[in-house]
Amino acid sequence: MLLPTVPIADPVTISAAADLLGITVDTIRYYEKEGIAPAPDRGPDGWRRYDEHDLAWLAGVVMLRGTGMSVAEMREYAAAYRAGADDEQRLALLRRHHETVLRRQAEVRRHLDALERKIAAYERQVDGR
Repeated sequence: MLLPTVPIADPVTISAAADLLGITVDTIRYYEKEGIAPAPDRGPDGWRRYDEHDLAWLAGVVMLRGTGMSVAEMREYAAAYRAGADDEQRLALLRRHHETVLRRQAEVRRHLDALERKIAAYERQVDGR
């Protein structure tokens, strides 16, 4: 997976990871429980410690979720990655999601256009009074 970088000097706690990624601790735990993100190593104190690779993987998950990828699809992608799926297989999963995002984007654009026409009509009415 081509991962976004989240530069850190030393591994960080789950709270610091959540802050860096703009998500909650519960979200990170959920992704780990669902098999979407691998559980990180633990420090001598038993606490999770997230290194750059862990953070990069989570940042990728955040990006995919931000595009509306379902948890089931993220689980499928992570499972394919762990199973050693080749680049073509992972590419196919991402292309399929990309098409879904483009369809949703076009739908939102149509709704936004209609909303803007409605606003313009009201503004003409208000300005005409």
